[in-house]
Amino acid sequence: MPKLLDQIQYFSKIAPNRNALCFGAECVTYKQLNDEIKRLEIQLAQIPKRCFVGIVVQQPRMTMVLYLALLNSGCVPCVIDVRWSQKQIDQIVAQYGIPYLINDELEVTSTHAVQHKLEWHHDLLHIGFTSGTTGLPKAYYRGERSWLISYEMTEALMEEKVDTLVAPGPLSHSLSLFVCVFALYSGRSFIGQEQFDGRLLLETIHQELQENTSALFVVPTMLVSCFVSHQVTRQLRYVFTTGDKLSDSVREQVQLHFPRALLIEFFGTSEASFISYNYNNEAPAASVGKPFSNVEIQLNQPDSQGIGQLNIRSNMTFNGYVLNQYKEVDWINVGDFASIDQHGYLYLHGRQHDRMIIGGRNVYPSEIERVAQIYPELDEVVVLSEPHSKFGEIAVLLYVGETNISKKEIKSFLSNHLAKYQIPSKIIKIQQMSYTQSGKIARSTMKKRYLKGEF
Repeated sequence: MPKLLDQIQYFSKIAPNRNALCFGAECVTYKQLNDEIKRLEIQLAQIPKRCFVGIVVQQPRMTMVLYLALLNSGCVPCVIDVRWSQKQIDQIVAQYGIPYLINDELEVTSTHAVQHKLEWHHDLLHIGFTSGTTGLPKAYYRGERSWLISYEMTEALMEEKVDTLVAPGPLSHSLSLFVCVFALYSGRSFIGQEQFDGRLLLETIHQELQENTSALFVVPTMLVSCFVSHQVTRQLRYVFTTGDKLSDSVREQVQLHFPRALLIEFFGTSEASFISYNYNNEAPAASVGKPFSNVEIQLNQPDSQGIGQLNIRSNMTFNGYVLNQYKEVDWINVGDFASIDQHGYLYLHGRQHDRMIIGGRNVYPSEIERVAQIYPELDEVVVLSEPHSKFGEIAVLLYVGETNISKKEIKSFLSNHLAKYQIPSKIIKIQQMSYTQSGKIARSTMKKRYLKGEF
């Protein structure tokens, strides 16, 4: 039995009336949660032990209770994103051989899939899935030990007592599920949302956590949405972000809206977990901070500037992709080009598949985007490549902004920070970006739209 379930039983005895899970107005105490897990375990008795079960449920509270009840039954939950199409879900069931599915009515359906592709392990918490922005989502193993170590590392960054952990994203995304399990493991209250609403989230924090201190875990787009309400929130002691780097203007907004909060930016992926962190803006602006002490870094095939392919190894990483062997610790190619300075700070230069070669020189879109985002009139930017007969490729900058700015003005600004070969050949204002399900700008979609002539 996972240690997580022992912890929930423990807190149901010593703090039975403490809220465990809150989604909107609906809250469940630790005692109620423990009782509900036991009731559901009886309902799920028809499922054999060591079976992998897909959870396809809209309500996050029920998703979490099912997740825990399946673990208690000796099964492995597979957390499926309910926003996927039925075709995608059917493909995933067939691809990985998930034998059972549970829906909103708590009906257990046999898919008649053969489970031989999925490998049971005593440490296994669940099967997670990548975002699937470039194809069918990939399934991976997440072991409990890796998250327990990740919790220790996160706990060490919170120097003051925190009563409540807040993560408003969907539980099918690794961050929110990670935080929810973290809260339950440590006996804290967890606040989530059925559907993200920045204004409502801050109202909930104001109303429910008048005396308590909390830590907020979000991706940058969610953080920006919270600023719309113009509320000053003092209950937040820590703001953790992961995903894209924050711009200087967003950091300033954090200080303005959450004056008591320390800002901690994580860099990592669903599979690799946390890799590095920037504690309260201590790292250089272009850096993603220093690697955690238990993270090993390798930069493969570095160029003359020391930029190489980032590989990491730590005891916080996932346990491998399904269809491969379950592994405890192994090197992971993160998919980024990176470098490390003399002080140990890690810098990202772009995704390996996004790198452009312009006139024989390596150009990384994220480096250009980072500079362009400093320009106050550019609200959002994305840099794409376009084939070119002379240079091989050229860079194209697409931006969203309220003001019309001349291309000459933008190029003049960029030339003060970038080499000549990095300056985009084309600069185009557009109405709106396309986004991934996790709220990031969908670079591949934007490129397809551009090459089709939409802009």
